[in-house]
Amino acid sequence: MDVSIPTLRYFCALADHLHFGAAAESLNISSPSLSQQISRLERLVGERLFDRTSREVALTDAGRALLPQARRVVDAHDELTAWIAARHGRTSPALRIGLVAAGAGPLTTAAIMSAVQQIPDLRLEMRKVGFFDAEAELTADRVDAVFAPAPLPLDERSVQATPLWSEPRVLIVSAAHPLAGRDAVTIGELGDETFIAVSGGDPDALAWWLVDPRPDGTHPAVGALAQDMDGILELVAAGVGVNIAASSAATHYRRPNIAFIPIVDIEPATVLLCTRRRVSPTVAAFVEIVLTESQKPVAGA
Repeated sequence: MDVSIPTLRYFCALADHLHFGAAAESLNISSPSLSQQISRLERLVGERLFDRTSREVALTDAGRALLPQARRVVDAHDELTAWIAARHGRTSPALRIGLVAAGAGPLTTAAIMSAVQQIPDLRLEMRKVGFFDAEAELTADRVDAVFAPAPLPLDERSVQATPLWSEPRVLIVSAAHPLAGRDAVTIGELGDETFIAVSGGDPDALAWWLVDPRPDGTHPAVGALAQDMDGILELVAAGVGVNIAASSAATHYRRPNIAFIPIVDIEPATVLLCTRRRVSPTVAAFVEIVLTESQKPVAGA
């Protein structure tokens, strides 16, 4: 079985966007071409990787199982390509972008498109970053910029965190949950829920996301733990517990077996662009591009 790196990259992009048009745009290919590549990969795997309807695209169980493996292969290929380029002294500007969960949502795509247009011969590398790993990835020089939701444990002496926008927070529940059909909820209605939390996270940040303590002084019950958003969603879909996320998750992680419900009475989440204090001209140019794009209306934001 011959699975190419571009095909895996296409699969990861569609898994991220769950929309053929948006994924194709991020890859700079046509939607029919993307559809053909996904169909080819499904034939090679022998299973459907996405459920497609006229209204939505969702990962199947096979697709969710393949996704972390595909990401590892693509990341390893990109690291090898960067290493070879460095060994041969290639001087094209490089930009390594990290994404925590949904990153900056549609702003990520808009900023990358503008960067490719405005920075000649730009070489891009995308990485997934753990919920609380932005500072570690930056200081270890594994990424140049990270899109992440606040609050984050950051050393402001070495890391610059620039707020981009704020967005409401939502409750994530399984499709079978009694609240799944609601248009909105209040935090006071969630006293009997068990929450899924991020393992090994910063206590203050975790408390903020879980709204702990609650306005009435009570504390939420925490059950299962997960290392990343994919793990959280699997636990939510199985009915193990619920979670609170930024509203962009509803677009980025849309699945038929979970529901996203606005929480109307808690503080919104702020999306940050994090960089080192001392940056290259390429990174500085990217920061300016992001700030410019963040002032524009972005489809899906």
